[in-house]
Amino acid sequence: MFIEVVAAVGVFGVVAVGLSPTLLSARKVADLTKNQSIATSLAEDKIEQIRTLSSVTTGSDGPLNADGTSGGIFTRAWTVNSNVPTSGVNQVVVTVSWNDRPNPSSVTLVTLASP
Repeated sequence: MFIEVVAAVGVFGVVAVGLSPTLLSARKVADLTKNQSIATSLAEDKIEQIRTLSSVTTGSDGPLNADGTSGGIFTRAWTVNSNVPTSGVNQVVVTVSWNDRPNPSSVTLVTLASP
């Protein structure tokens, strides 16, 4: 019986070591997906804010937390291009960026808004 237990522990150890890179990779992908979702939400929030204002200029803010308060890992920048693509319409470009170990990542949303 002792030999079966030792063999089972050995097999478990080999399987666990073999799966650990897969589990670490899955965790990294989950973190990236979470950050992309937060960044998209922050960009959408800024677009909606810009739509409610009568006059908007290019700007940036950050670092931001997921809820938009200061102090997190996200930086948000926006550009308002007047009369693009046609007169009376503004093109709004919002980019949210963050460092995702070790590479920088970003999400960019583009929309049109009436001034």
